[in-house]
Amino acid sequence: MITKIVSVKAELAVLRGMTSKDKKIAGTLITGVDENYFFSPESLEIYRAIMRTMGVEGQSPTYRLMLEDPDLSDEAREHFRDSVATVQTIADASKAVRILNRYRQKRGLYNLVAFVSEQLKSSRIDIDLTLHRTATALNVVRSKKSTDDSFVHFGKNNSSMKLVNSILDDDNSEDIIPTGIDAFDDVSGGLARGALFTIGANSGGGKSVMASQLAVNMASKGYKVLLVPLEMSKREMTCRIIANVTKTDLTKIIRQQLATGEKELVRKRFKRWLRKVKTKGGRYTVFKPQEDMTIEEIMAATNAYDCDVRIIDYISLLKGVDGDDQVRALGQVARYAKIHAEINHCVNILLCQLNDEGKIKYSRAISEHSANCWIWNATKETKETGVTKVEQPKSRNSLSFPFLIRIDYATMSIHKVDVGEESESLGSVKENKKRLPNLASDSDV
Repeated sequence: MITKIVSVKAELAVLRGMTSKDKKIAGTLITGVDENYFFSPESLEIYRAIMRTMGVEGQSPTYRLMLEDPDLSDEAREHFRDSVATVQTIADASKAVRILNRYRQKRGLYNLVAFVSEQLKSSRIDIDLTLHRTATALNVVRSKKSTDDSFVHFGKNNSSMKLVNSILDDDNSEDIIPTGIDAFDDVSGGLARGALFTIGANSGGGKSVMASQLAVNMASKGYKVLLVPLEMSKREMTCRIIANVTKTDLTKIIRQQLATGEKELVRKRFKRWLRKVKTKGGRYTVFKPQEDMTIEEIMAATNAYDCDVRIIDYISLLKGVDGDDQVRALGQVARYAKIHAEINHCVNILLCQLNDEGKIKYSRAISEHSANCWIWNATKETKETGVTKVEQPKSRNSLSFPFLIRIDYATMSIHKVDVGEESESLGSVKENKKRLPNLASDSDV
């Protein structure tokens, strides 16, 4: 009896689940599989169509929309019509991925045995090459996803030149995402994809202001950014975004103290910013969970949105990190976020609090897993002036240097510090209050 190495039914169950309206179910499946999980040509075509739609729309398509996709072949469409919505929960999704992975592993072993058998039939077998390919194939079989691109060999069995030529010749600018904070970008260029970035400040120090400013900046430059506020509501976040992009006092927005003319000016500036983001191809998404969620559940729920950057504000509010073993739990959160960023070629940003000594609270492992880390301690003086020195205790592959920013708490925004003021302030912050911009002046946002 020959072992079954393909299950079209299992493939269809996963594909149908990827079109689920429940983003946590769709995200769990999308995160768990890749092309190597599918054997049927029709299944593979549907998978690629779903991923293509995600890249354009920012989320997975519904089942009905997939059936109407004009780029889908008639064979693939009929194939998909045979699917049944059997995946109804996250547990179902995880089980479906495991089942499909077993078939992928069986196919890998089948192909490996066929390759070795063919080599043994040859009168001049290359032992070293056969052993090398066998070892690589076994690693692929053992992994949860294909690891064909996980190895690079220098010297014997060299496979490095393609990567070397890419580094030397290709345009790799998209591997770096500018933060829009000039004092940092002018030296480092921005944040590298595939990495974890940590922001830490004391309570009330402006972590959330920085998070939203980064989201505004990156979306305005054409990147897809998702921010998860675990403490604030969607309404609060929207008020902050309005204040930021229109240069308006947040208190006046919240308390509805804007005059009619001011409202129209705010509306005009906000629409201008929306057009800018749309023209650049960017997106700023706020995802406010309706229940406590773990880091894994948040990533699963948001993976369908195909983001360049994810920001979680802040990690001590995640489900499962408030027990007796908080240090270990937060370290695991950071490690998961780092691995997720590597797999999805994105940047994950975690916000955390500093303790009284000015170090990241609860867990040193958070900064250890980070490629970059910004921290600052807001004092009474810095809150009055806004001028704040940001330290970089961790800066992988770039210089580690302090830089100055100005936090405008009234408009929930971050500004650059003047050159003259910077030379004075890097040693000690001087008192230099900044007035709010005049709404009567319709300057560019």
